[in-house]
Amino acid sequence: MKYHMGWGHVGLMMIGLLMINTSQASTPVIWEQSSQRDFQKGDPLHISIASQGYLTLSPSLASLFETNEPLVWCLASDSKGHLYAGTGNDGKLYQIDANGQGRIFFDVDELEIHSVAIDASDHIYVSTFPDGKVYKVTPEGQSSIFFDPNENNTSDQPVRYIWALTIDASGNLYAGTGEQGRIYKIDKNGRAAILAETEETHVVALAMDLEGNLIAGTEPNGRVYRITSAGTVSVLYDSPYQEVHTLLVDADGSIYAGALNEPRIRRQVGSQLPPTRASPSASNRPSNELDVGVIEVTASPNGRSSATTVRSSGSGGGIVYRIRTDGVVEEWWRSREDTGLALASREDGVLLIGTGPSGKLYAVRERGRSTILAQLAEAQITAFMHTSSGRIMVAASNLGNIYSMSRQPVREGTFESEVKDTQSTSLWGRIRWDGTQPDGTTVQFYVRSGNTDSPDKTWSNWTGPYTDPDGESISCPATRYIQWKAVLNTRNDLSPRVSSVSIAYLTRNVAPMVNSLTVYEPGVYLRDSSNGTNGQNDLPPKIAGQIGNRANKRQGSSGTPAYKKGFRAVAINATDSNQDMLSYAIYFLGEGETQWKLLKDDLHNPSYSWDSETFPDGMYTVKVTVSDAPSNPPDQTLRSEMISEPFLVDNTAPRIADIKMNRLTLSFTVQDVASPVFKVEYAIDGGDWLVVYPTDGVADSREETFNLALTHLNAGEHTIAIRARDTSNNIGTGKQVVMVQ
Repeated sequence: MKYHMGWGHVGLMMIGLLMINTSQASTPVIWEQSSQRDFQKGDPLHISIASQGYLTLSPSLASLFETNEPLVWCLASDSKGHLYAGTGNDGKLYQIDANGQGRIFFDVDELEIHSVAIDASDHIYVSTFPDGKVYKVTPEGQSSIFFDPNENNTSDQPVRYIWALTIDASGNLYAGTGEQGRIYKIDKNGRAAILAETEETHVVALAMDLEGNLIAGTEPNGRVYRITSAGTVSVLYDSPYQEVHTLLVDADGSIYAGALNEPRIRRQVGSQLPPTRASPSASNRPSNELDVGVIEVTASPNGRSSATTVRSSGSGGGIVYRIRTDGVVEEWWRSREDTGLALASREDGVLLIGTGPSGKLYAVRERGRSTILAQLAEAQITAFMHTSSGRIMVAASNLGNIYSMSRQPVREGTFESEVKDTQSTSLWGRIRWDGTQPDGTTVQFYVRSGNTDSPDKTWSNWTGPYTDPDGESISCPATRYIQWKAVLNTRNDLSPRVSSVSIAYLTRNVAPMVNSLTVYEPGVYLRDSSNGTNGQNDLPPKIAGQIGNRANKRQGSSGTPAYKKGFRAVAINATDSNQDMLSYAIYFLGEGETQWKLLKDDLHNPSYSWDSETFPDGMYTVKVTVSDAPSNPPDQTLRSEMISEPFLVDNTAPRIADIKMNRLTLSFTVQDVASPVFKVEYAIDGGDWLVVYPTDGVADSREETFNLALTHLNAGEHTIAIRARDTSNNIGTGKQVVMVQ
């Protein structure tokens, strides 16, 4: 049976909410979660999160064996169905039977067992750190050193790491090492030779392709190498990541390579363990945003990619490439938060990716689309192993446990959503959901609320269950925060599906807040940005700055600052936590006055410009009132206000007085009743305007004296024009006719 939310139901739900309590804000809000990104913010337990944005029961992951070790690095199985697990930080090899009964099969006097390989005779080969040896363990448990690369090592750099082992069809063993980046070939008798010298420091991963070539992943340049049986070395792909950590050869010959930005080599060996992951709460869980961008790189004949290689500067995160048999490299999966540590291919062709640091298991069916199949309590998924029974074994670290995975879903799973902050006390409406519920399955929802940003003992108990997809009223108390939980159950091999979940709520109406009120400089008005520009030259610096610098456009203003003589402008920055629409009213009050006068009412843009020449000169203040009336009924409307700092209205031009000619020096005085003199200029006989400075050197007061030397004038009559400008951009003029002998 499939359930679907229709808009008609939503409308009825809204009406029901409005009828409950009209003291709330008038517009209900629908909080909906319906995408993988939404669901990743929550806390799943035995729940899968599909790339298409739905929840299902995760596949069964039954605990098979607990090692009591911090780390499980590797898994292998023999012909009898025994599973072998290499661990750290105490270098033990465990043998586990099909019933989950295990024992220590080999205890090496080293910190780590990094890799295990088993030949056709069930001989077990174990690689170690920090001594960098390969041990051979017989089926009866007898052990001996099979290969020690340091015995005949003539290099100054010892081999401390043997990261990876693999065996070819002829029974030859291959070992990838560090810190020399070599690959050794060791025959059945323990005779070893260097098969390949890479240009890397560490050979971290090894695999055999379908043609018997050796595939190697390296660090620190994140390369994928191919080495033939004759020792010919070529680069399949030079990735932008630091380390190719894990490799998988698929049934069609494609190679999957998992790369990461932070190499494990100095991060996870020895006593320096990765941090143990505590179960994250719904409020602090990382978002783990998936980036599903796709690239293709065509390999050149020499094995190098034809695309320009750019080293990544980021940290964390991981990527899985698919290298096709034709040499094309595809980005198959990528995460900004999770690092791919292990790869496996399911029988249906789905790629499994085990990750850290949050123990997530991804399933990728097609390029760029992944499902979060499960999330373990452990921090990392470090290895996979197919068994003859068709199950896949999963190794986890921190702590070191082994799980048996099947395709059948678990019987029950729960999902807790993120905590929703409604920003104010809210009345809860209905919870609704969309999805499918096959026979034998159930979906139940529970809801709780509180006034802290993470659930604690002050929160309400879980209410429910809510089972009706068309919606049920939530019985939680009115609070600021809310969280829902889904419980999915099945009695068969089918899983229910939850595609979307929505909760309706009404916030208690809160008065809008006026954050700032800006009164612009004289001559600035706010016009629509589509109206073009006006001249901006030769203006007082405060005006020119506000007009010329678009960064000075005040937040919340609907206009662009420009210049217009005599105009003043105000800009309002106001917010409303209910997201209500706002209206504005502006009042003014002159110096010595007692009552506010309305300048403009019913504004719907947070700015206003007016012609101040209708105001007598003097000091004024403006008051703005902000109302949420457009979104609320009259009896529920709330208002806030703010009063500006006093500002000067000056529309009177400076006066030029006491013009006198003494010999060849013209003297005069510029006076202004309200504003400082800003700039004074003169022009001779209709020529260009030239700046003249006052006798004290700086034009900055309401009265300035000037002496203008005219020694350069030719004999005869000349007309001297004088122009004075104050900081309010008022302009006064004067004239003097002089005779030069």
